[in-house]
Amino acid sequence: MGMMAMRLGNQELRGMSGKPRLTYCNGRGRMEPVRWLLAAAGVEFEEIFLETREHYEKLIKDGVLMFQQVPLVEIDGMKMVQTRAILSYIAGKYNLYGKDLKERALIDMYVEGITDLMQMILMFPFSPPEAKEKNLDSIKERATNRYFPVFEKVLKQHGQDFLVSNKFSWADVQLIEAILAVEEKIPAVLSGFPQLQAFKIRMSNMPTIKKFLQPGSPRKPPPDERYASNCFEEDLPEILMDTSDRIGGNQARGNMSGKPKLHYFNGRGRMESIRWLLAAAGVEFEECFLETKDDLTKLQKDGSLLFQQVPMVEIDGMKMVQTRAIGNYIAAKYNLCGKDLKERALIDMYVEAIIDLNELLMTHAFQPADKKEQHFATIVDKATNRYFPVYEKVLKDHGQDFLVGNRFSRADVQLLETLLMAEECKPDILAKFPLLQSSNRVTKVLCNFQPKPQSQSLSGAVPGK
Repeated sequence: MGMMAMRLGNQELRGMSGKPRLTYCNGRGRMEPVRWLLAAAGVEFEEIFLETREHYEKLIKDGVLMFQQVPLVEIDGMKMVQTRAILSYIAGKYNLYGKDLKERALIDMYVEGITDLMQMILMFPFSPPEAKEKNLDSIKERATNRYFPVFEKVLKQHGQDFLVSNKFSWADVQLIEAILAVEEKIPAVLSGFPQLQAFKIRMSNMPTIKKFLQPGSPRKPPPDERYASNCFEEDLPEILMDTSDRIGGNQARGNMSGKPKLHYFNGRGRMESIRWLLAAAGVEFEECFLETKDDLTKLQKDGSLLFQQVPMVEIDGMKMVQTRAIGNYIAAKYNLCGKDLKERALIDMYVEAIIDLNELLMTHAFQPADKKEQHFATIVDKATNRYFPVYEKVLKDHGQDFLVGNRFSRADVQLLETLLMAEECKPDILAKFPLLQSSNRVTKVLCNFQPKPQSQSLSGAVPGK
């Protein structure tokens, strides 16, 4: 495929060939799904490997990394960060994202479920020795009982070669990557899944993927102890937690009013950003609260939850799962995701970074007493030194009311939600950010929305546990 790999020394980050340029460690990590997607699309790319912390810190000092993190992909004149934003852009650009909003919603749901499983695999090399066996058992249990059965059923029910509308998509690429990654650790993992075995053979023989699987391709080997010990701290998730609580579900239809129906606990959690987005779009919705563990168990036993978790939203005849997939669909349906692919890419990058900070804020209440002070300090540090300065600068540089294209978007909604959450933790956290303090332009749009109170943040009910 003619991909070029380089080491980053004193060279400038300028793409001379017009090919996408990928900057990351020389290993899988969060860049590997980007390599897979570009390769599957038949797109040649170059790679720059960060081999020392000094090289990484130079990118930060030079202002190349928007949120001080890799991966970085230079494509179409943009310096893209945030893995999901990068993948969404590539999938959209190369027609791997379905033909309409509903197909895209399906692809998003499947991708997010696969991403939850891949997160467990990504973190496995960083497990302490005494936890490796337990974590490997968790990977096997989740793969064989939660994730693979869903895709086995999808392929069996429609009898087609691909997951969505019998057309090759981003979801197929992510699934074959996940299957091979799990098989590296558990060789017989597909023994009970004949449809996935056949899917694996089909995908592995597609010309672009077959080439990517050959020796000498840009595909990286499984991470070993050396990679784990040399990996930058910033390459690890900001919150080392079981990402199975990135929640998703799939419930039987029964919404009679035509309004979206939201199924979740009576608290903020991972449904709150969906409430905010619907409210911002001026959409009325109904809520069905899960009051007890038995309520959740009943939905699981009824086969209503695709990946055995909530939240779930019934909308437009679909039973939508996975928080990001739901947010993507609502934003697109109500014109809150930009006018073209590049605006959407910006919105996605801003939103994904906000989600990173939101994870810290949302999990603060669940920290052990002896960790709360340290966790609070991390929130303040990341908010005031990594995230808020970016949005302050964006608003200052373009002098407009909104983050992207001077038009109200999902990014504005999610940023306002997070600003208010941060102020609940530390009332003066915006003291150095005058433009972020001036949020009236956004709050006017949301004047009738009442967020869930902080005290109701899933008290005693942690999703996925």
